[in-house]
Amino acid sequence: MSDLVDKTLGEFRMLRLLGSGGMADVYLAEQTSLQRHVAVKVMKPSLIATSGEVMLARFKQEAMMAAGLNHPNIVQVYTVGEEDGYHYIAQEFVKGKDLASIIKSKGVPDIGSSLHVIRQVTSALKAAGDAGIVHRDIKPENILVTQTGEVKVADFGLAQLHDNPESGGITREGMTLGTPLYMSPEQVSGKELDPRSDVYSFGVTCYQLLCGKTPFTGTSAMGIAVQHLNATPPPLKSQNPKLPDVICRMVHRMMAKRRSLRYQSAADVSSDLKKLISAYKQGRSLDLIKLPILEELDAQSKVTREGQDSEAAPPTRKPAPASDRGGFAISSNAPVGATMEFESRSVGKKPAASGKPGKASKAARGRSASGKTPMVRVSLPSWEEDDEEDFVLGREAPNFEEMDLTPMVDVTFLLLIFFMITAAFNLQKSMASPPASSDDAAAVSVPKPQEPGVQAVIDPDNRIYIDDDEATSFEHMLSLLKAARSGVESPELSLKIDPESIHEKRINVADAATQAGFIKINSKIADVD
Repeated sequence: MSDLVDKTLGEFRMLRLLGSGGMADVYLAEQTSLQRHVAVKVMKPSLIATSGEVMLARFKQEAMMAAGLNHPNIVQVYTVGEEDGYHYIAQEFVKGKDLASIIKSKGVPDIGSSLHVIRQVTSALKAAGDAGIVHRDIKPENILVTQTGEVKVADFGLAQLHDNPESGGITREGMTLGTPLYMSPEQVSGKELDPRSDVYSFGVTCYQLLCGKTPFTGTSAMGIAVQHLNATPPPLKSQNPKLPDVICRMVHRMMAKRRSLRYQSAADVSSDLKKLISAYKQGRSLDLIKLPILEELDAQSKVTREGQDSEAAPPTRKPAPASDRGGFAISSNAPVGATMEFESRSVGKKPAASGKPGKASKAARGRSASGKTPMVRVSLPSWEEDDEEDFVLGREAPNFEEMDLTPMVDVTFLLLIFFMITAAFNLQKSMASPPASSDDAAAVSVPKPQEPGVQAVIDPDNRIYIDDDEATSFEHMLSLLKAARSGVESPELSLKIDPESIHEKRINVADAATQAGFIKINSKIADVD
C-alpha cells in the first residue's frame, strides 16, 4: 500500500488514511479550491499491474454509475481523475460509521431505528433501480450512518447497467461478483441481474440488522454461496422472538429464491414499508397491518407450492434409477466436508442413450449388492432454467404463525366514512369547473422542459454524439465536450445511453467528460432512435 499522506492529487491534498479495500485505499482529503473535506478513493497500482485495463475500467465505472445518481441517501461522487499514475475518485465525505460496525459494537437496534435505516436504504435502491443500475454488493459495510442518523449507500464498484450480454463488457452474464454472505441465487449462478438481486441482498442485510447474524454461515465462500441456492434460512422470528411477525414475513419475502416470488423492486418494498412505519408512529400493533404487496406475493407463493405438490409423483410410484437423475451423491455415512459427486442434466430433456435400456440401473444395483457403501442421491435443478421463473427448489417456505390481519370494525367504518367524504368533495370540485373548450385547449401552449447542460448520446451502434455532433475518436469527443462546456453555465452532462451500447463507450464518455471539466454526469438508460 502506497502512503499518499500529504501528497496532492489534482486539487485534493491527502490528510490521512481512512481505510483500505480490495480495489482502493480511501483517504480523507482537503479540496483546496473549495476548502472542504472529501473522501478520495485511490485505486491500488498493484491491481493495474496484475489485472490491467479491466480493473481500471471497473474503477471508472463506479464513478460513472454514482455520478448520475443525485440522491440524499447515496454517497455523492464529485469527480474522477488521474495524476502521477494514480487513478482516483473524489466523493462526499460521510462523518459516521458503517452499519456492520454499528451492529458489532452496539448490537441489534430497536424496531424504530431499524425501520428508519431500512426506509432510507430502500429509497436509495429505488433511485438506483429507476436509473437502471444494479448495485450488486449491498451489505452492511456499504451502508453508512452519519452522526445525525442519515443513511447513505456507498461503493458502486461492482455496479452494473442493464447491458447486452453479448457486448463483451467488463461485467456480463456468467461472471460471479459480490460478497458471498449477501449474494442472490441468480448472482451465485452467474445469471444476468436486475434490481431484484439488490432486493435479495438487502433482505439478507435486514435479516442481520434485525437479529445480529446472517442467515447463512460457513467456513468457505463457496459453501456459503451454495446455501443461497438450495438452503432455507432459519426463520427470523426464531432468531429474535421480539420481532413482529409481519416484519419477519417481509424480510423472508425479500429473500425468496425465485425472483418471481420476491418483491419485484425497492419501490414495492417501500410501498409496504410506509404502511408499517405509519402504524409504528401511531403506536398500533404492526401485526394488525395488512400489506397489499406482501399478501399478494404470499398468495402467489402458496399457489406455486400447491401446483408443485399436485404435480409431484405419488408415493407408490417407483422412483427413477439414481443413475438417471442429476444431483449430488455422497456416502450415507460420509463425514462433514466430504467430497460430493455432481451430475447435471437439463430439466425436461431425456438423457442421452448410452448402451441398452436399464443398463445404468443394473450397474447401480450391482454396486449396492457388492456390499459397498450405498449412495444417497439428492436431485437438484438444472442450471438451464428460464430466466423469469429461475429454478424450482421443491422446498417448503418457512412456516409462520397464522394471524388475523383484518382491521377492527370501528376502524374500517371510520375509513369508509372518510373515503366517502373525500369522493364527494372531489366530485363536487370536478362539477364546479366547466370543461375547457377546444379553442381554449388550442390556445394553451405548454413549453417542453429543456434538459440542463450539454447533451451526449450513445446509440445502439455505439456511436457517440455530443449535441448532435458525432465524435469520431476520443480526442474528437474531448474537443467537442470542451467546446460545448465553454458555452454553458451548468457544468453538467446529460448522457442518454441505449441499452444495446457497450460499457467501453460509456466509460469513454465519462472519462472525456471529466477531462473536459464536467463535475456531474446525469446518465439515463433509454432507447435511442
